[in-house]
Amino acid sequence: MVEDLDTLKLHPSDNPGLSLVTTLLDGSNFLSWRRSIKLALTAKMKMSFISKDDEIPERNTKEFEQWIKVDSMVTSWILNSISRDIVESFIYTKTSKELWTELENRYGQSNGPMEYRLKRELASLSQARENTDIKISDQLMQFLMGLNDSYGVKFL
Repeated sequence: MVEDLDTLKLHPSDNPGLSLVTTLLDGSNFLSWRRSIKLALTAKMKMSFISKDDEIPERNTKEFEQWIKVDSMVTSWILNSISRDIVESFIYTKTSKELWTELENRYGQSNGPMEYRLKRELASLSQARENTDIKISDQLMQFLMGLNDSYGVKFL
């Protein structure tokens, strides 16, 4: 049963078309997106909808009807905060908690092999840049050594 009845209240400005964050989830920005969503839901006193499993009131009660209404609102807010390219994968979740769990499962896990590959590519880019700098320096030296003596430094 819902412990805090304030979580079942909606502000008159709350509407299903609202996007809680400025940057939409695109799959690569999950950690920062998740933090922004959690902050927004906390400010709206709706974090319990995605964080607790046992918060659904008994069916066929006024409290349950209100819970469905607010949970649908939270689900809409989260869906509106996801890029159109990937939102279709999540449109049929039944509750905001189920939607959140799906997002966590898909994007919240660390991808070790991808992280390794990206760090290796970054390292090779840094090495390539160092090699390029050395090559440019060598080419400059070869150019200077090939200049005519008339361009050389004259000593007294």
